[in-house]
Amino acid sequence: MSANYSLLAIPAHWFISVVPHAYAMRLIKGATNGRWNNANPTGSAWKTEMQRSVPADVLAQFERAEAAHRNGFENLPLFAAAVLSGHVAGLDRGTLDTHAAAYLALRVLFTVLYINTSKLKTSYLRSLVWTAGVGICISLFVQAGLKA
Repeated sequence: MSANYSLLAIPAHWFISVVPHAYAMRLIKGATNGRWNNANPTGSAWKTEMQRSVPADVLAQFERAEAAHRNGFENLPLFAAAVLSGHVAGLDRGTLDTHAAAYLALRVLFTVLYINTSKLKTSYLRSLVWTAGVGICISLFVQAGLKA
């Protein structure tokens, strides 16, 4: 039997969601001579220190990377539930794998756009990519519901 790629896509999504945090830490370490407050990385004192010592454009990219990281984990349950619903309903493996691959590709694109988009006008493309990813999940739920 071949690999079940749609199920493997769930931990792949987790990994895609962790990458922006690692990138954010690298940004800050690069701007602060290697300093990172791992004891309290979200503490107000550390945030104030970063605001004082990190260039504004680097800090803004750090904040977007952290937001992309959080957004990935906020969307992981929806994706996992959609894939699992498809499996429980007995959707064709090709359908599940294709949907999962498309979703992961959109998550990667969304993450890149989130981290690198600083203009309001181009941020709408990021939102469109996010919406397409959610649409894939909804599609799996609908297909599973209609088949069950």
